[in-house]
Amino acid sequence: MKNIKILISNIFLLAFILYGCENPETVKEPNFEVTPVSLSATVGEPVEFMVKNAPDFLMFYSGELGHKYKFRERTKAEGIVSMSFKNAQKFGLGTNATGTLFVLASSDYDGSSTVEGVNNATWTDITDKFNIATAYDFAWTESGSAEITDLADGEPIYFAFKFFSEDIKSDGNRQPEWRISDFNIQLDSEDAAAPLQVATLFDPGFNSIDVQGIDEAWNVGKWYYDTGRNIWRFRGGPTDYPNEDWLISNSINLTGVAPDKGEPLKTYSTPLDSFTHTYTEPGTYTVTFVGNNTTIYGDKTKIQEFTLEVTE
Repeated sequence: MKNIKILISNIFLLAFILYGCENPETVKEPNFEVTPVSLSATVGEPVEFMVKNAPDFLMFYSGELGHKYKFRERTKAEGIVSMSFKNAQKFGLGTNATGTLFVLASSDYDGSSTVEGVNNATWTDITDKFNIATAYDFAWTESGSAEITDLADGEPIYFAFKFFSEDIKSDGNRQPEWRISDFNIQLDSEDAAAPLQVATLFDPGFNSIDVQGIDEAWNVGKWYYDTGRNIWRFRGGPTDYPNEDWLISNSINLTGVAPDKGEPLKTYSTPLDSFTHTYTEPGTYTVTFVGNNTTIYGDKTKIQEFTLEVTE
């Protein structure tokens, strides 16, 4: 009987101990603390952050352009939209010396990269918004930054560089070669300290469509991408026929911007006691840390923020 009582007592004691232990299905609340060695720094000086009780996962938002926690889910923004590019030409003669390059925009182009798609779309000529090269030495001409906010209605839009010439070499009017580089669309929003990137020459990219004057020769009478120079080129050459060729962007949303991103500092299995970050511009930055403890049973989050002053 005594042994039975002892056994029962031990069972109750074990149950009490197990009950007092943490439930394996419970996710711990993150209790990390990140402390900067100083709340002030100078440009180019590494800022050291000390980390205590690091969670399973830790994300760092520096507060710099493109890395602000408050814009982590932003995919659209309002503001002034501007477009610019570099262009250069050479070899155009006679009436082909000028007036062969046009800049256009369309909101109903189907994106098919076909002649039918080009011809069926409605194109708005915006050439006069830009500086188009007139020199004949391939010297780059800055187009200037042209405001195109009136085209930003939240719907997809396409931009095109069109080469067109009816005059042929037999009239002494040699067609030129054109070069396009540094295509850039930016959105200047009051919420951002600097313009937000909307599109570049490579993102979302361009496609070439030969409408008229197709030449089977290598890269003649057509737009093509020069991988050695990282530019788009049109080589009219000494052709003896009219030419119409288009270089059209992929779909662009002029109000669309990429969400701001954080920097992952730690994953589940990696320890973290400290790290450094260097700011390249002076300013007042809201620094944000997002810590998560995550298991198959759930996720718990803690956010820590503070202000950092960076001077020259």
